Amino acid sequence: MPVFRYEALTHSGGSVTNTIEADSKAELISRLRQMGYWPTDIVEETEDAAPTDVRRWFEIGRRGVKSADVEFFTYQLATLVNAHVPLPRALEVALGQIQNPALHRIVSQVKYDVEHGATFHDALTQHPKVFSDLYVNMVRAGESGGVLGIVLERLAEFAERQRLLKNDVVSALFYPVILLTLSISAVAVLMILVIPKFTAMFNDLGVELPLPTRILIGTTDVFQTYWWLGLLAVVIGMAGLKQYLRREAGQIWFDRLKLKLPLIGPIFSTFAILRFTRTMATLLENGVRMLPALQVVKDTIGNKVYSNVVAAAETEVEQGSTLSRELGRSKDFPEFVTHMIAVGEESGEPVHMLSKLSEYYDVEIKKSLERLTGSIGPLVILLMGLVIGFIAVAMILPIFEANQLLSN
Repeated sequence: MPVFRYEALTHSGGSVTNTIEADSKAELISRLRQMGYWPTDIVEETEDAAPTDVRRWFEIGRRGVKSADVEFFTYQLATLVNAHVPLPRALEVALGQIQNPALHRIVSQVKYDVEHGATFHDALTQHPKVFSDLYVNMVRAGESGGVLGIVLERLAEFAERQRLLKNDVVSALFYPVILLTLSISAVAVLMILVIPKFTAMFNDLGVELPLPTRILIGTTDVFQTYWWLGLLAVVIGMAGLKQYLRREAGQIWFDRLKLKLPLIGPIFSTFAILRFTRTMATLLENGVRMLPALQVVKDTIGNKVYSNVVAAAETEVEQGSTLSRELGRSKDFPEFVTHMIAVGEESGEPVHMLSKLSEYYDVEIKKSLERLTGSIGPLVILLMGLVIGFIAVAMILPIFEANQLLSN
């Protein structure tokens, strides 16, 4: 995305100079006017920028902004705002505690924009890679309702829960992945270093090899002779898959495939539903209306299949339908979810029901991860045992037959 440096006048008569990303000058002008700025000069930055700019952008690319950095900043800012510290001063204090250079630069720009007349959420909008739509919409609702400190605190808590959930998923998959990698490595070492030595010995024996041994030796020969062809096929396949996944159809196919995978498919589904219910509950609880909340949620679920369902529901809800009815038309959302949302709509407490659903699925995904860890480990060990057992039998059978020939 192009980077533009602009100079603009504020409604108070001051001047603003900043650098932001935008698709075009027209889009940038529209965004500046929404912030209450009147641009006087806009220049697209090129690769011939000053060396200091190059070093600065290189440093930022080398150390990006992590979600934990934003979470810590949000907690600090919430504490300051709840203590009735004015927002510009709160940003200044929080800025002094930021260690990440990329986030420090971005918050400095946000502080500058706020001091020169921009609203907090408009200033955050200029940095979509760091502050998501969820973040910006909740801040907007907090500013409108005069409860910015409370909203920031809930945002930080929400980010913490999401981070801990991702850590649980990574931790649960770490052991099976390591075990599978070691198993594949062990088999590869046997086929490259050990089996060829036995093959030479079997040729010297001059006996007819059993079928398991012939299969193993043939597989080893193919692996040693055409390994480069397999590697090339993997590289080409990965490159083609990467290009396909950049398309809308490819993303939908891949996300649908993840939901159908044995053992881990239900975890992907539960994770998507958890993000939907938790995000919707957080947005609605903090004053965001249903339609804007759906617009945010469809981009934060993390699965195109569920995102498309929510997008279709958003269109129908705008026409007067209910969320539970539209989600119920899809087979991807469980009936339990749609029924609970329907009860919430009928009782006038959709936020309460969505919160209960998020609590339920939070517990459910932890149980699913425990079941996954408990089942994949033994499954990989069993598979590895069968492979090693087949190799051992294939290696031992010719030796037994040679001994029988010699004894006769």
